[in-house]
Amino acid sequence: MHLFGRKKNIPVVPESCRDFAIEVDKSICTGEMTVGFRDPVSGKLKFAELARNEADIEAFKKKYGR
Repeated sequence: MHLFGRKKNIPVVPESCRDFAIEVDKSICTGEMTVGFRDPVSGKLKFAELARNEADIEAFKKKYGR
């Protein structure tokens, strides 16, 4: 039994995405938002996650310490 709870593992920004900017893609048809690291060479999002609202976007930024 742990008295003070377990340590939370904070995800580290992957090495391959260290210099990439966090950006949001929004679908024109459905309005679905995806947040992830934008690769400047290919233009694709890496480690993308679904974001339902602005709070999810802020949680993604906080999750990766940016």
